[in-house]
Amino acid sequence: MKSESNMKTVAANHKNKLAQIGGSDAKPKCVLAYSGGLDTSAIVIWLKELGYEIHAILVDVGQDEDLEALCAKALRYGAATAVIRDAKPAMYDTVIPKAIGLSAVYEGTYRLGTALARPFIALEQVKRAKELGGATLIHGATGKGNDQIRFEFAYKTLAPECPVLAPWKVWEFEGRKDLIAYLKSKGCEDHFDEKKDYSLDENFWHISVEGSELEDPAADVEVGAVLDFVKDKFAIGGPANPPKSVTVEFDQGAVVSVDGQAKSLPEIVTQLNQQHRHAHWAWDLVIENRTTGVKSRGLYVNPAAKLLQSAADALARCCLNKPAYDRYVSIAQDYATLLYKGEYFSMQRQVVDAAAKPLLDCLTGSVTLTLEPAIYVSKIDAKESLFCKETSTFEASDYSHADAGGFINLSWLANIGQSFVEPSMVNTDASYENALETTGNAASELCEDQSVAGGGLVSTAV
Repeated sequence: MKSESNMKTVAANHKNKLAQIGGSDAKPKCVLAYSGGLDTSAIVIWLKELGYEIHAILVDVGQDEDLEALCAKALRYGAATAVIRDAKPAMYDTVIPKAIGLSAVYEGTYRLGTALARPFIALEQVKRAKELGGATLIHGATGKGNDQIRFEFAYKTLAPECPVLAPWKVWEFEGRKDLIAYLKSKGCEDHFDEKKDYSLDENFWHISVEGSELEDPAADVEVGAVLDFVKDKFAIGGPANPPKSVTVEFDQGAVVSVDGQAKSLPEIVTQLNQQHRHAHWAWDLVIENRTTGVKSRGLYVNPAAKLLQSAADALARCCLNKPAYDRYVSIAQDYATLLYKGEYFSMQRQVVDAAAKPLLDCLTGSVTLTLEPAIYVSKIDAKESLFCKETSTFEASDYSHADAGGFINLSWLANIGQSFVEPSMVNTDASYENALETTGNAASELCEDQSVAGGGLVSTAV
């Protein structure tokens, strides 16, 4: 447990920094990213005891919560003000189209729900601090996860003049039990469970579930039980019998319609999440490498993300040539990684945005996904598709099989260009040598007039 004197020293240093901004007589102000949960509720009382004027901000990123009621709660706990700011339009205008168009997935499985929202929550905090003429920026993330990095990278980039205070790094409390005891000692009558089964995070893109048995790699996770725990949360109100297929239309990488109906991106994401919220494929169980080096496992419910990103990747596979598609994959990985690491407000993100544009401009067409027995792309209709029946068919076409011989010779010369034999492959036993003997027609079904080097399927040079 950290000493109280150390905690007060850290807080005093932050107040001194803030006084340099607002004048020595200014009462120290802070802007707290308030969620209404146990941690940030305790932080309000803790900050008030340290002499801060607390300005709580609740940022709407699509979480299914009564934000007005949470504002009232923050005021009841001691905040001087509590305001709601809507970050959804900014997210839909910027990061969400790229996450969809690039099919940006961290480490191949995590679709970036929490990572997409945190920079925009921090941005609203910074705006509020500047409205107040300067303030300490405060978040409730712990020192073990990614969110502390996402918040503080944004703070340092957007408002380097504002001090930053992360209570979990300096206060004396070590867990839920300590926080609940602290609140009770201050006369708080609200009920908080000492043991919390799971840690949840929700926005319009997903709901995440972490903690409990998910923290133990040796635990036999029952996904059905985890899903049942959150069955009444996130994108509720969908139909009893959802569609069995979805057709997504793109225009230069942007989603413009679903099932032939033109809609805004927020409407499309909301519709797909509600329709397929309880689909058997609508989740990902992910083991991920946090930026801090800690490994974690979480379950993410994200049907709209899975559908839209799958469709975008399929369209890219059809419309981009091999080198361009390789760049598409590489850029998507870069974009997902920098978002995961909290580098949204950075030059490297601008570089990735610029590099992605010519690739996304090629993605125009519609993709149909069939949802049973699992998600798969059943149809792609794109005028500029490089995948076409005329060249792909096994039947007669304008494609010249003879051209492949010269292609192979030149490609071998450029990419291999020399004899190479693994020693272990030279020392063969008799049974292996006998296996090389052939009788009858080969599986390659050689044409009658086609010669074979060395008089057999294996060159005599071998």
